[in-house]
Amino acid sequence: MDRRIIFRLRRLLPCPTSFRVTYQLPEAAKNYLSNPCAQPPSTTASKPSRLHATSYLDGLRGLAALVVCLCHYTEENHPNLTPWYGVFPNPALALEPSWIQLPFVRVIFSGRPMVHIFFVISGFALSVKALAAVRKRNFEKCQKILASAAFRRPIRLCGPPVVSMVLIVLFIRAGWLWGALPTLRQQLDDWLGAVYYHVIWPWAWDNHLYPPYNVNLWTIPIELCHSMLLFLVVLTLSRMSATARVAFASAFVVYCLHCGKWAAAEFVAGMILAEAHLVDVEKGSERHLPFTNRSRCLNDPQGRQPGASRGMINSSTIKRLEIILHIVILTTAMFIAGWPNVDSLRTPGIRYLASHAPRAFNPHDPQGPQKFWFALAAIGTVWSCGRVSFVRKIILESRFAQYAGRISFAVYIVHGPGMCSKPRTR
Repeated sequence: MDRRIIFRLRRLLPCPTSFRVTYQLPEAAKNYLSNPCAQPPSTTASKPSRLHATSYLDGLRGLAALVVCLCHYTEENHPNLTPWYGVFPNPALALEPSWIQLPFVRVIFSGRPMVHIFFVISGFALSVKALAAVRKRNFEKCQKILASAAFRRPIRLCGPPVVSMVLIVLFIRAGWLWGALPTLRQQLDDWLGAVYYHVIWPWAWDNHLYPPYNVNLWTIPIELCHSMLLFLVVLTLSRMSATARVAFASAFVVYCLHCGKWAAAEFVAGMILAEAHLVDVEKGSERHLPFTNRSRCLNDPQGRQPGASRGMINSSTIKRLEIILHIVILTTAMFIAGWPNVDSLRTPGIRYLASHAPRAFNPHDPQGPQKFWFALAAIGTVWSCGRVSFVRKIILESRFAQYAGRISFAVYIVHGPGMCSKPRTR
């Protein structure tokens, strides 16, 4: 409530009541009410969060988490929006198609490709510090970073989901959620098995385990085991040159996709993108170092070399072509991200992609071919979104996207049980 309104309401109270109310308030609040033009007392000054070189990835992760929430809400409450626009699984029950089912637009509730984006971002974030040490030939620091990350990763990744499942059990026993067993002992035994075999169990690789108390946590064991795989890959390739490291990592990504191991390919692809990011950072720092262009300045009184204008024209043309390339990649990725969960073989465009997935991705599984194309789309999205200034600055580095990125893990963990709560009965 505005302080002027509070001040006037205090004047409207009877004199003894007004005096008693004001007398019980702290001294800072008394001064605040006595002077309506004064600033309200604050113990901590709010500071806007600073953006860094990879803040756009935080925004991308936050928006992806919100899309996952919208996906689960849509699948539970509006299943008629799941198919592609104009494709009806059951013509007898067909409803009027909605514009939200159109390609590109349907991305706002397409949650499955967002999980693949999570994995690419994880590969980027988990490897960038170690790769930065490797590029400085500081192998001891790289080993310390990897050892610390390998030790802390299970705690930071599995700790919050386990705590959330404890709260879910308490809510179930209180009658606020479904799934209560006859006795508390049976409930705790069932919870312990769900935690051990479905959340902290890393040996299923990229198979979906679907934890009983929160099926949305099926990504946690996949994140855990592939994080360890990524640390091993970074350590193995750390002594190579940058060119050889990227070449071997790229070959490993192709090998993983050929074998149908989409999650491993996404994590290692995130490592390659982290290497590319470090190269861009180093080029940017060299460009601003003093005396780096001194030899060029000696060749021309105005600091220009012969043919410099021609080189500037060529470089600007190359930059335009690069922007066009990244826009095409993002557009293609958005089309792939609209892959419907049902009747994909009847969907224009998607039908062609499904028939051209590698054999390792089971064509008889509806989710098989889409995982291959989702992996490629996620890699292209993470690579290109940071190189298109409009997408990066206006969308991903906006205040809303950055806030969504800060709470993305919490939202991802708790939104499932929140949607499955029992309706209140009168």
